[in-house]
Amino acid sequence: MADTGPPTVLFEVFWSQQKRKQLIEAAFAGLELPPEDYPFYVIIGAEGPWTPTGLAARLMMPLTTVIFRAKRLERRGHAERVPNPSDGRSFLIRLTPEGRRLLDAARPVFRDYAEAVEARLGPHQVDSLRAGLTALRAAIDEELADRLRDRG
Repeated sequence: MADTGPPTVLFEVFWSQQKRKQLIEAAFAGLELPPEDYPFYVIIGAEGPWTPTGLAARLMMPLTTVIFRAKRLERRGHAERVPNPSDGRSFLIRLTPEGRRLLDAARPVFRDYAEAVEARLGPHQVDSLRAGLTALRAAIDEELADRLRDRG
């Protein structure tokens, strides 16, 4: 235990995120899918195509990170840029047929792992965790807004 007391809930979230990465790595053993890119495949494949700006907002990530990651998917031949029919100045990112095949192979495997973890927790704890994480995100947003306002 640190001199400052027990770990904060945010450090617990960090540790949980590290374990989540290990779970994804185990689920995708043998698949050429880096764990950090899996959310891109899911969101682009299930909800896309996306503009880079829209994808950044959906994933709550900086636009530069989204563009960097999208380029990684493009280099693998798993995503492509296509013209945006609603705005000729921008483009959309969508999965290629090869990217779709990879997602179709990976998604049920990860879902099996994720549902097994949820079964270990039980429905009541899953609901509590979901509510708690939603409240945590809101509290973080409020703190950031207050800190920004105090600076201004």
